[in-house]
Amino acid sequence: MSNTNAKSEITLEIDSLSYGPYGVGRMDGKAVMVPKTAPGDRIAARIVEAKARYAIGEVLHVLTPSAARQTPPCPFVNECGGCPWQHIRYEAQLKAKQQNVESALRRIGRLDGFELRPIIPSPQEYRYRRRIRLQCDRLAKLGYFRPASHEVIEIDDCLIADGKLTGFIAPLRRWVHDLATAVDFVEIVAGDEAGQIVVVGKSGGEYVPRDEGACESIFDKAGGISGLILYGPNWRKSWGQAAISVIVEHGISMKVDADVFTQINAEGNQKILDELLAAGEFRSQDRVLELYSGAGNFTLSIARRVSEVVAVEGSRQSIQNGKLSAQRNGIENIRWDCSAVPAALSRLRQRREKFTRLVLDPPRAGAKGLEAELASFGVERLVYLSCDPATLARDLGALANHGYRLRMVQPIDLFPHSFHVETLALMTR
Repeated sequence: MSNTNAKSEITLEIDSLSYGPYGVGRMDGKAVMVPKTAPGDRIAARIVEAKARYAIGEVLHVLTPSAARQTPPCPFVNECGGCPWQHIRYEAQLKAKQQNVESALRRIGRLDGFELRPIIPSPQEYRYRRRIRLQCDRLAKLGYFRPASHEVIEIDDCLIADGKLTGFIAPLRRWVHDLATAVDFVEIVAGDEAGQIVVVGKSGGEYVPRDEGACESIFDKAGGISGLILYGPNWRKSWGQAAISVIVEHGISMKVDADVFTQINAEGNQKILDELLAAGEFRSQDRVLELYSGAGNFTLSIARRVSEVVAVEGSRQSIQNGKLSAQRNGIENIRWDCSAVPAALSRLRQRREKFTRLVLDPPRAGAKGLEAELASFGVERLVYLSCDPATLARDLGALANHGYRLRMVQPIDLFPHSFHVETLALMTR
């Protein structure tokens, strides 16, 4: 690398992708983060923001394009911030995600001696999302945010969305425009049963009663919608069939309100479950503690294999959905605990409850501060599923300081064309 212009222009070799929308090059030993680049690119760039440990740059020219580059098929790729890696071939995306997981574990967690398995690709590179979220602004524009902004870019199609969803964008744009109730975003959700398409609208304000007619008429104006949910602070309205079916595994399915979290990649979710069940080595005599259980995405399958599951989840709606799904599947050995995880852990420890397996799937922030309490249960096998390599590495490193050893790490890609990656980790005593 060399300075080509003393004031602003530099030449960079991009050697990797960060966990974010950036390619990474080096200038005088400092990392330079540049969006819309690929590993192997040689670029002319300009520094736009200098920080103590790194700098942010922008591309002026691609001097020598990488073999990892591709022409993005999406017409909105230069405006929409949703797929920052779409200009990179999928094989290179997978390689970068694998490297980012390993780097975080070694650099942040100070972990070694573990088996890092090859990343499992998404079964579909495009059309994999069964749930899309469209932002809405004060002008009732409906679409995605422009990168690093809250400006809404209107779209007509989304190549990563299930093809069943995108035909509803235009009629929903008209519906949002006609509403007096202010809408922050609209989700279109597909279930696993034929004909299940539910629209979920979230408002930051109050419901306007005169919108009842517009909400009832959406079923005629956007033919094929099976249900509608509109909610805001301390209120929730629904029309039609507002729940979806989610196939968990053969012989087990959930019935879930469409505004309750479900994995967006249905086939990828099946792969996660397969890996989790294998890592857990669940036995009929096991008593399992599952934290952040949601509506039972893993709970139901685990329960079929063990003596009892104690499932802890803070969302009352998710717990209610989970209980109903357990009843529908004839599963009676789940004890549902609607509590914040720290409070539940403290209560279970005070009761001196014993478990042989622990499963946790926390939000992106991870489980910081809970490591000592988790370790206090002394489970033989601890399975941790994470959507953020950095917080995963931090928490696994802390658990290692409390007597656990990291045995296996399995990255799983649910989000092609983004930098996000799911990671399953197994720790044992």
